[in-house]
Amino acid sequence: MPTAQFDISADDDRVRVTTWTFEDGQDTGHHRHEYDYIVVPISGGTFEITETDGTTREMTQEAGGAYLGRAGTEHNVINRAGRTAVFVEIELKA
Repeated sequence: MPTAQFDISADDDRVRVTTWTFEDGQDTGHHRHEYDYIVVPISGGTFEITETDGTTREMTQEAGGAYLGRAGTEHNVINRAGRTAVFVEIELKA
């Protein structure tokens, strides 16, 4: 269950657009991506990524620096920025 706040602003047969807002220490909860996706960081920040096997890695997002994720990715994303962090996730359904 996520502790971060999320708002789905569009969801149709082609795309889903979700804005994620994290206070420091909040997370997405463990999840698996059904679709390829694009992340567009709004604030930027540092996140801890916990993989399915329990390993962790640090990831730094740069504001405006979009990147692609692949369907099948499984992880939990935790804000470690020390401040509120926001990004938009665009899932590509078709």
